[in-house]
Amino acid sequence: MSSEQPVNTQFNLTEQDLLHWIETRCDHLQAQAKVLVDDYWRQMKSQRQKHSKSESGRIGVRIRCRENQRAFSIEWYRMATLRQNGQTRPIAQYVKKGRGYRYPLGNMLKGEPAWEAELVEELETEFAHIRQQLDQLGKIRDAMQRYRKSLESNTNPTAN
Repeated sequence: MSSEQPVNTQFNLTEQDLLHWIETRCDHLQAQAKVLVDDYWRQMKSQRQKHSKSESGRIGVRIRCRENQRAFSIEWYRMATLRQNGQTRPIAQYVKKGRGYRYPLGNMLKGEPAWEAELVEELETEFAHIRQQLDQLGKIRDAMQRYRKSLESNTNPTAN
């Protein structure tokens, strides 16, 4: 006689449980991204103090929160200045991410100091992983919503 017995455990996972889990995971990923962004700026400040102005680096990163569905994006930009009416003011030129989860770093890092390029490449690897996880969580949420709608349309034929 086998000592293994089939496990007959039922999980009563509700739609709300799943949504809560997705929200919790998104919140965790956002907190993780914030730590990385804050560390980037800390390292950027430290390196700027060590190097001359020409080697100070001009790449910035930020987290942009979306209003709906707890989404956010992690965006790179180039810091520049604009001269207008005799005054110089800072501006941010956002870099397009393109397809996939990674930013194309080649052109963005051209002419930037080696220390900055290394830092950006290291963090972009982490950010790409976070973007991928966010995308997968969004797909789970969307699939659940499509499933719910299909159930509603099958149980309520007049809803079509």
